[in-house]
Amino acid sequence: MISTRGNAVRRRVWTTVAVTFSIFCSIMTASLAGSSGNIPVWNVALGFVLSAAGGIALVWRHQQPWPVLAMTLIGPLFFATDATASLIALFAVAAFARGLRLAGAAAAVFVVCGISLTYDAFRSREFSVLTMGTRTPEDGSELVHYDVALWIPWVSAAVMVGIVVALSLLARTKSALVEAEHVRDLATEKTDVLREEMIRAEERTRIARDMHDTIAASLSRISLFAGGLQVNAADNPEKVVNTAAMIRTTAHEALDELKGIVGVLRGNGDRREHGGHQGIDALGDLVNGARAAGIHCRLEAELLPGDVGMLAGHVCYRVVQEALTNVQKYASDQILVISVQGSPHEGIRIRARNKLSDRPPMTSNGSRSGLRGLAEQARDIGGKVEAGVIGEDFLVTCWVPWSS
Repeated sequence: MISTRGNAVRRRVWTTVAVTFSIFCSIMTASLAGSSGNIPVWNVALGFVLSAAGGIALVWRHQQPWPVLAMTLIGPLFFATDATASLIALFAVAAFARGLRLAGAAAAVFVVCGISLTYDAFRSREFSVLTMGTRTPEDGSELVHYDVALWIPWVSAAVMVGIVVALSLLARTKSALVEAEHVRDLATEKTDVLREEMIRAEERTRIARDMHDTIAASLSRISLFAGGLQVNAADNPEKVVNTAAMIRTTAHEALDELKGIVGVLRGNGDRREHGGHQGIDALGDLVNGARAAGIHCRLEAELLPGDVGMLAGHVCYRVVQEALTNVQKYASDQILVISVQGSPHEGIRIRARNKLSDRPPMTSNGSRSGLRGLAEQARDIGGKVEAGVIGEDFLVTCWVPWSS
């Protein structure tokens, strides 16, 4: 709003200057023409009136440029007056006119300027604008009167029209550049907003998929723990207590993960505000907890010091968690050997291997999408997750970049 108000004030100031200057030039021309004595008074008077009217009409040169231009052409075309108003009107017309329309307007102004200066060329030297700098001889003799060559007024008119058109085109180009920059800034802002929305939507989708897999794994483990507790309720009391503690811990983790996904999808939460840490340095606690719940597993880790990326660490955690869940489902009587190796230059590689079991699965329920979801997550950060039967073993492998 401040910029718009400033533009309006500047336009009013320029309009005042243009009208004042045009009328001043009309008065000066009428004074010179009347004093020269070789132009009828009625011609000078009518020329002044028409020229002054054209100068006043410059107030509306931006709203009605063509009528104002036509009005400024009448006076100098037929009478001995100046064409300053027509030059100012041409500047306004050139701000938007192009091609033949601009050429026609410039030609019309050139003609009236040439006629006006031709009138001037035939006046006495002391009353002519073209020879106004002539001084009276020091010896007191009279000025030598001579006619100015007719090509001089027309060359002068061409120069003035050329300067006006050039300045107007320069101003129009500058205005177009400013407008283009404004449009570009608006487009950039919209593009940034759309990009942020896309990034936010992709992040929510990724987190929702990740949370789905995590919660599915947690609920599956709860189901397996509960089934084992029901079958082995009369066995070792300490094992029963540990299994119940694992059920409670896993349920709390699943509930926290659920709170996290609801907050993220609403756009007012951060998954890291909920739930425990799920990075590569939490693998030891994960394996110890599974071992306490009765899963036969061993962790072998060889990691160089350094900060592992959050996404890479989370994928590694989820791969180990999924391997523990699968061995608990399908090979609870076998040992799961988990090998973790990594360095900043070579990335992180995980191998989880267990023998196939002849026992029937502890449960037939499952999402069947845990490993597929992990493969998608790893692929999103430039890694890879594969799983399958090799001989008598079931092998899960994972590789992810160190700093992802």
